[in-house]
Amino acid sequence: MNMTRKLAAVAGGLALTGGLLVGTAGSAGASPVTPQAAADCPSGYLCVWAGQNYTGHRQQVAGKNPDLTKYSVFQNFKSWYNHGASCDFKWYSGKNYSGSHGVIPRGYKKSDSASHYIKSNTWVC
Repeated sequence: MNMTRKLAAVAGGLALTGGLLVGTAGSAGASPVTPQAAADCPSGYLCVWAGQNYTGHRQQVAGKNPDLTKYSVFQNFKSWYNHGASCDFKWYSGKNYSGSHGVIPRGYKKSDSASHYIKSNTWVC
């Protein structure tokens, strides 16, 4: 199953928070709603946007996160970018690293019309 299909199967979305920017590992953070570009994603994070073409609320995550369900954008996003410093992003469809999973390679970015979600994550180097 290809990566896009896996992410679509996890349709509920890679979501990152949409409010404050938190820059510590193992946390998720968000930025205000403004037109953005994938390049706006800080180094070391996976960023997701609520809208296509990297628009709308952005949420970002670094470190391991056993429960991303409290972050709305991770539960319904249309754009994503792995701007990890040296690792690939491993997502899970369930909390606590459970359910189906896949890997988003470092540097990979995509935008489409489908809704995606993730509920937990780790990083693999």
